[in-house]
Amino acid sequence: MSNPRAWRAKRRTTKPNSRQKRNGLFLDAHPNCQRCHRRPSAEAHHDLPKGHPKRNDWRHMRALCCSCHVEVHRRGGVVLVVTVSR
Repeated sequence: MSNPRAWRAKRRTTKPNSRQKRNGLFLDAHPNCQRCHRRPSAEAHHDLPKGHPKRNDWRHMRALCCSCHVEVHRRGGVVLVVTVSR
C-alpha cells in the first residue's frame, strides 16, 4: 500500500498527465464524497489494485474527501458506501 502522506508531499507538475485529467473529470462528475456525503470530493479512489486491466474504469472508482480516502486506506482499501435518503 502506498503512503498517502508521502504521495501528497510530492511536487505537482504544471502540465497534468492523462491520469490527473481522468481523475479530475471523475471528480467534476461527482462533487460530493461518496462515503460521507458531507464534504466535497478531493481525491479519486481506485477499488481495484494497480495492474488490474479495468482499474481505470469509472465503475471501479470512488470520489472521496481527503479524510475518507485516508480512512479507506487504513481499513485496507474497502470503501463503505452509505446511502442517504432525502
